[in-house]
Amino acid sequence: MDRFVRAYAELGRFSGAVLVARGEKVLFTQGYGLADHERGVPNRPGTAFRIGSQTKTFTAMAILRLKERGLLGVHHPIARYLPGYPGGERITLHHLLTNSSGIPDYVTTEGFTRVMGTAVTRRELIDGFKDRPLLFEPGEGVSYSNSGWVLLGEVIERVSGLAYGDYLREHVFGPLGMTRTGLTDDAKGYLAVDGRAEPAPYVDNSRQDAAGAICSTVEDLHRWRLDVPDELVGPYVESDGIAYGYGCAVGPGRIESSGGTIGFVSVSARYPADDLFVCVLSNVENAAFSEIERGLAAIARGEPYELPGERVFVTVDPALFDRYAGRYTMRFLGRTSTMDVTREGGRLMVEVHGLARTELRPMSPTRFFARMKGEVELDFRADGEVALNWAGHDVTARRVS
Repeated sequence: MDRFVRAYAELGRFSGAVLVARGEKVLFTQGYGLADHERGVPNRPGTAFRIGSQTKTFTAMAILRLKERGLLGVHHPIARYLPGYPGGERITLHHLLTNSSGIPDYVTTEGFTRVMGTAVTRRELIDGFKDRPLLFEPGEGVSYSNSGWVLLGEVIERVSGLAYGDYLREHVFGPLGMTRTGLTDDAKGYLAVDGRAEPAPYVDNSRQDAAGAICSTVEDLHRWRLDVPDELVGPYVESDGIAYGYGCAVGPGRIESSGGTIGFVSVSARYPADDLFVCVLSNVENAAFSEIERGLAAIARGEPYELPGERVFVTVDPALFDRYAGRYTMRFLGRTSTMDVTREGGRLMVEVHGLARTELRPMSPTRFFARMKGEVELDFRADGEVALNWAGHDVTARRVS
């Protein structure tokens, strides 16, 4: 396992920490690269990383803890807890937990990256999306929405009488001994650029809130995975070939909670039949986190795996880039995201709304590579569509202009 992960690290494709366990027994855990390049601090298994959307499983767990105490019901309308919220009589907590509320996602709006470094109150976050039209009637569709999870954070505070972070610490993290997990904001994230690590743009934790603000370690997440209830897993809905519980994706023999935010990517995966848990946390936004998790699982299960190779880039006529430039849309778990491809002199650039702008590097005249929220390979097809393999998921982007 060390040889496998180290191969990625030596190619500049990974920096972070990994852990593989069978039940309570840790089979392998190790840190790679630096947690702080300016001070030369190495990554270790006890290093805390931003875990992005893995936060959602903890928000869901907090809701279930309140349900166990009889303080709320997941099928109650949110109007009971958030009086005055538009359409709150038709939207239930279950809709928010399964991304089936129809509430648009504030993170994918154009301009989010321009304001993400500034502090904001939850009320201001909610005011920014509460009056936007629903994408569909609650329960009649699925569209991944960070907005719904922000509302769940507000519900937790109003019902419990505690701040969101305090409630998690007292009722989730504390009982499990997760001493390095919380809403701390001092982890440093990076972008890998031509073999060097550059500091990632800053994201204020208040902009992620109950949808993505938690920091944790591979060791703490292992403690958490030993206590995940079936009610959290579900699954309850399905969209674009992905089944979804409360904050986690459920596939054949595998349960995944993953996250990506500016400067960080992460995944925790359970393989129930093998009592196997694999966790990969990285402080490099464009690290090969998904490939590493799948490879470590294969090694643990005695299945074939491949050591990584170095990608080979080629030179193409920049005039070709004009053919690919334009705006595209793509769907993942029901959510439509916008991708802008532009030519900048002799380079082809790409920006997915909510993520930092980066370069598309040619591997052939039609195949390109980008480092954005993991490693992404894109094929520009003759029909104007773009086929992407993004963190192990196949996605199609369609040109709209």
